[in-house]
Amino acid sequence: MAFANSILYQNPPRVYRPSQINPPTLRWQGLKPRAIQADKNHIFLSTNTRKYIQKNIRYLGVIPAFAIESDSIPIVPSLSAVVKRFYACINKKDLTQLEDLISSDCFLEDSVFPHSFQGKKEVVGFISQLVESMGKNVHFQIGTVCEGDELVASLDWHLEWKEDQIPFSRGCSIFQCSIEDDKLVIRKAKIITEPPVKPGKLALGLLKILTSLFDEFPQAAKWFLKSPQTIFTVAMKIYNVLFAPIINPVLAFYITLWKLIARVLGYIISILHIIAKFLNQKSSTSNSNNSDSVTD
Repeated sequence: MAFANSILYQNPPRVYRPSQINPPTLRWQGLKPRAIQADKNHIFLSTNTRKYIQKNIRYLGVIPAFAIESDSIPIVPSLSAVVKRFYACINKKDLTQLEDLISSDCFLEDSVFPHSFQGKKEVVGFISQLVESMGKNVHFQIGTVCEGDELVASLDWHLEWKEDQIPFSRGCSIFQCSIEDDKLVIRKAKIITEPPVKPGKLALGLLKILTSLFDEFPQAAKWFLKSPQTIFTVAMKIYNVLFAPIINPVLAFYITLWKLIARVLGYIISILHIIAKFLNQKSSTSNSNNSDSVTD
């Protein structure tokens, strides 16, 4: 029994016992756990990112930043940093760095387009077209980034041309990220853009008519909601067969007419500018002659 006690209590644990003699600082340091000294080069995780990695650590294969001591383990940036870097790459037209933020199976949905973009190649192709359309002086101005659960972030934005906001260019974006090759990348993106036409109460009237038709013909409504692209395809075919031969020439005539009117107005403005310049020179010469005669 004595032999067992000698083994058990050979190296007894050192327990800190606070007393009245110790100052309050030492008592507090003895009760709190040992802190890990942070590296200056570390990028700290946001709260929601830490929660997500804690829940899915066995599936992600990464360790949270606050639970590691080795500098060899990669640190995952925050959601806000990824989203801000995404729009910064668009403004800088840096598609190389932007590709590093896109997942291999990324899915992007834009309210302006009738179809979505699936895969990294299609998403990067769409963004490259967007960057080309923006020109040199247009850029995104983003607002506050809000983070949610499951690595979801959202923000509002608008387009500016030389620090001036472009009308009807507001929108919001929702991003869902994931861990891929120890990096936080964008897996899903949904972009909602402000419509240029705002029908107001007319939209409520159309919604009322549409819902009444759905209630009246439920089977047709289910078929339409499951395959709306089929309806638009059939409508375009009907338009091309019946209405396009009549409407397209009329539209082409009006477009040509307005181009001719714009060209004539440009010529008239140029002629008026030349006449005004000639009259200005003539008036200046007459004034100089009058001043010379007065001095004589």
